[in-house]
Amino acid sequence: MENKKPESPHRAFVRELYALGRALHSPNRHVLARARRQRARWQRSLTDERFVGDVYEILLPCEVPKDHEDQCLLVAGLFALNPDNETDQRRRWRLCAALAETGSVSAADARVRQLIGASPTDGLEHYLRQAVRLLGTAPVPRPLDYEQLLWDLINLQGHDETKARTVRRRWARDFRHQVHTSQTSSE
Repeated sequence: MENKKPESPHRAFVRELYALGRALHSPNRHVLARARRQRARWQRSLTDERFVGDVYEILLPCEVPKDHEDQCLLVAGLFALNPDNETDQRRRWRLCAALAETGSVSAADARVRQLIGASPTDGLEHYLRQAVRLLGTAPVPRPLDYEQLLWDLINLQGHDETKARTVRRRWARDFRHQVHTSQTSSE
Protein backbone atom coordinates (compact mmCIF):
# COMPACT_ATOMS: atom_id res chain seq x y z
CA MET A 1 0.00 0.00 0.00
CA GLU A 2 1.25 3.47 -0.88
CA ASN A 3 2.24 5.74 2.01
CA LYS A 4 0.86 9.13 0.93
CA LYS A 5 1.68 12.26 2.83
CA PRO A 6 -1.56 14.04 3.75
CA GLU A 7 -2.23 17.26 1.88
CA SER A 8 -1.71 20.42 3.90
CA PRO A 9 -4.85 22.47 4.64
CA HIS A 10 -3.28 25.43 2.83
CA ARG A 11 -2.66 23.42 -0.32
CA ALA A 12 -6.20 22.01 -0.18
CA PHE A 13 -7.54 25.57 0.05
CA VAL A 14 -5.49 26.73 -2.94
CA ARG A 15 -6.58 23.63 -4.88
CA GLU A 16 -10.17 24.82 -4.37
CA LEU A 17 -9.24 28.22 -5.81
CA TYR A 18 -7.86 26.61 -8.95
CA ALA A 19 -11.01 24.47 -9.18
CA LEU A 20 -12.96 27.72 -9.52
CA GLY A 21 -10.52 28.78 -12.26
CA ARG A 22 -11.24 25.57 -14.16
CA ALA A 23 -14.99 26.01 -13.65
CA LEU A 24 -14.73 29.48 -15.21
CA HIS A 25 -13.67 27.72 -18.43
CA SER A 26 -16.32 25.01 -18.28
CA PRO A 27 -18.37 24.28 -21.40
CA ASN A 28 -21.32 23.49 -19.10
CA ARG A 29 -23.30 26.74 -18.85
CA HIS A 30 -24.67 25.90 -15.38
CA VAL A 31 -21.20 25.24 -13.97
CA LEU A 32 -19.93 28.40 -15.67
CA ALA A 33 -22.78 30.55 -14.29
CA ARG A 34 -22.24 29.22 -10.76
CA ALA A 35 -18.49 29.86 -11.03
CA ARG A 36 -19.06 33.42 -12.24
CA ARG A 37 -21.36 34.12 -9.28
CA GLN A 38 -18.83 32.67 -6.89
CA ARG A 39 -16.01 34.70 -8.46
CA ALA A 40 -18.04 37.92 -8.17
CA ARG A 41 -18.75 37.25 -4.50
CA TRP A 42 -15.09 36.51 -3.77
CA GLN A 43 -14.11 39.76 -5.49
CA ARG A 44 -16.64 41.65 -3.38
CA SER A 45 -15.27 40.01 -0.24
CA LEU A 46 -12.14 42.15 -0.66
CA THR A 47 -14.08 45.31 0.13
CA ASP A 48 -17.41 44.18 1.59
CA GLU A 49 -17.51 41.97 4.69
CA ARG A 50 -20.99 40.72 3.76
CA PHE A 51 -19.42 38.45 1.14
CA VAL A 52 -16.72 36.90 3.32
CA GLY A 53 -19.04 33.99 4.11
CA ASP A 54 -18.82 32.87 0.50
CA VAL A 55 -15.08 32.27 0.90
CA TYR A 56 -15.64 30.42 4.17
CA GLU A 57 -17.65 27.84 2.18
CA ILE A 58 -14.36 26.50 0.81
CA LEU A 59 -12.09 27.63 3.63
CA LEU A 60 -13.69 25.79 6.55
CA PRO A 61 -13.73 22.29 4.98
CA CYS A 62 -9.98 22.63 4.33
CA GLU A 63 -9.36 23.12 8.07
CA VAL A 64 -6.84 25.92 7.65
CA PRO A 65 -5.64 27.15 11.07
CA LYS A 66 -7.79 29.99 12.37
CA ASP A 67 -4.81 32.36 12.60
CA HIS A 68 -4.27 31.98 8.82
CA GLU A 69 -7.88 32.69 7.83
CA ASP A 70 -7.32 36.39 7.10
CA GLN A 71 -4.57 35.57 4.62
CA CYS A 72 -6.74 32.92 2.96
CA LEU A 73 -9.64 35.36 2.63
CA LEU A 74 -7.32 37.87 0.98
CA VAL A 75 -5.84 35.30 -1.39
CA ALA A 76 -9.31 34.12 -2.44
CA GLY A 77 -10.29 37.70 -3.26
CA LEU A 78 -7.06 38.23 -5.19
CA PHE A 79 -7.62 34.99 -7.07
CA ALA A 80 -11.07 36.24 -8.06
CA LEU A 81 -9.47 39.39 -9.51
CA ASN A 82 -7.16 37.33 -11.73
CA PRO A 83 -8.24 33.68 -11.80
CA ASP A 84 -6.49 31.02 -13.79
CA ASN A 85 -6.83 27.33 -14.37
CA GLU A 86 -3.19 26.32 -14.70
CA THR A 87 -2.92 22.76 -13.47
CA ASP A 88 0.87 22.43 -13.71
CA GLN A 89 2.37 24.02 -10.62
CA ARG A 90 5.74 24.37 -12.38
CA ARG A 91 4.19 26.82 -14.85
CA ARG A 92 2.90 29.16 -12.16
CA TRP A 93 4.79 32.38 -11.48
CA ARG A 94 5.64 34.01 -8.19
CA LEU A 95 4.02 37.41 -7.78
CA CYS A 96 6.92 39.78 -8.41
CA ALA A 97 8.44 37.71 -11.22
CA ALA A 98 5.06 37.82 -12.96
CA LEU A 99 4.87 41.58 -12.42
CA ALA A 100 8.13 41.98 -14.36
CA GLU A 101 6.34 40.49 -17.39
CA THR A 102 3.41 42.92 -17.49
CA GLY A 103 4.86 44.96 -20.34
CA SER A 104 5.50 48.07 -18.26
CA VAL A 105 8.64 47.70 -16.17
CA SER A 106 8.21 51.16 -14.63
CA ALA A 107 4.62 50.48 -13.48
CA ALA A 108 5.60 47.05 -12.22
CA ASP A 109 8.65 48.47 -10.44
CA ALA A 110 6.41 50.97 -8.65
CA ARG A 111 4.05 48.17 -7.58
CA VAL A 112 6.91 46.02 -6.29
CA ARG A 113 8.35 48.92 -4.29
CA GLN A 114 4.91 49.59 -2.80
CA LEU A 115 4.48 45.93 -1.88
CA ILE A 116 7.90 45.72 -0.27
CA GLY A 117 7.40 48.94 1.69
CA ALA A 118 3.85 48.27 2.85
CA SER A 119 3.08 46.78 6.21
CA PRO A 120 0.34 44.19 6.69
CA THR A 121 -1.68 46.75 8.63
CA ASP A 122 -0.98 49.72 6.39
CA GLY A 123 -1.74 49.35 2.71
CA LEU A 124 -0.52 45.85 1.81
CA GLU A 125 -3.98 44.61 0.78
CA HIS A 126 -4.51 47.69 -1.40
CA TYR A 127 -1.16 47.29 -3.13
CA LEU A 128 -1.73 43.57 -3.64
CA ARG A 129 -5.06 44.29 -5.34
CA GLN A 130 -3.34 46.80 -7.62
CA ALA A 131 -0.53 44.36 -8.41
CA VAL A 132 -2.91 41.51 -9.25
CA ARG A 133 -4.99 43.83 -11.44
CA LEU A 134 -1.80 44.89 -13.25
CA LEU A 135 -1.07 41.21 -13.93
CA GLY A 136 -4.43 41.00 -15.67
CA THR A 137 -3.25 43.58 -18.21
CA ALA A 138 -0.10 41.66 -19.19
CA PRO A 139 0.26 40.99 -22.92
CA VAL A 140 1.00 37.34 -22.12
CA PRO A 141 -0.92 35.99 -19.13
CA ARG A 142 1.29 34.61 -16.38
CA PRO A 143 -0.52 32.17 -14.08
CA LEU A 144 0.16 33.19 -10.50
CA ASP A 145 1.32 30.79 -7.81
CA TYR A 146 -1.37 31.51 -5.24
CA GLU A 147 -0.04 28.92 -2.81
CA GLN A 148 3.31 30.73 -2.66
CA LEU A 149 1.47 34.04 -2.29
CA LEU A 150 -0.52 32.61 0.62
CA TRP A 151 2.66 31.52 2.40
CA ASP A 152 4.26 34.89 1.68
CA LEU A 153 1.32 36.64 3.35
CA ILE A 154 1.39 34.28 6.32
CA ASN A 155 5.10 35.01 6.79
CA LEU A 156 4.64 38.76 6.31
CA GLN A 157 1.79 38.96 8.78
CA GLY A 158 3.36 36.72 11.40
CA HIS A 159 5.42 37.92 14.32
CA ASP A 160 8.79 36.82 12.92
CA GLU A 161 10.51 39.81 11.31
CA THR A 162 13.22 37.56 9.86
CA LYS A 163 10.62 35.64 7.82
CA ALA A 164 8.96 38.88 6.73
CA ARG A 165 12.30 40.32 5.62
CA THR A 166 13.02 37.12 3.69
CA VAL A 167 9.72 37.47 1.81
CA ARG A 168 10.36 41.13 0.94
CA ARG A 169 13.88 40.35 -0.28
CA ARG A 170 12.67 37.43 -2.37
CA TRP A 171 10.03 39.68 -3.95
CA ALA A 172 12.73 42.20 -4.87
CA ARG A 173 15.03 39.46 -6.16
CA ASP A 174 12.27 37.74 -8.17
CA PHE A 175 11.39 41.04 -9.85
CA ARG A 176 14.96 42.12 -10.62
CA HIS A 177 15.95 38.64 -11.77
CA GLN A 178 13.02 38.48 -14.19
CA VAL A 179 13.67 41.99 -15.50
CA HIS A 180 17.33 41.09 -16.04
CA THR A 181 16.44 37.79 -17.72
CA SER A 182 13.90 39.49 -20.02
CA GLN A 183 16.34 42.25 -20.99
CA THR A 184 19.16 39.78 -21.61
CA SER A 185 17.00 37.52 -23.78
CA SER A 186 15.68 40.47 -25.83
CA GLU A 187 19.21 41.65 -26.57
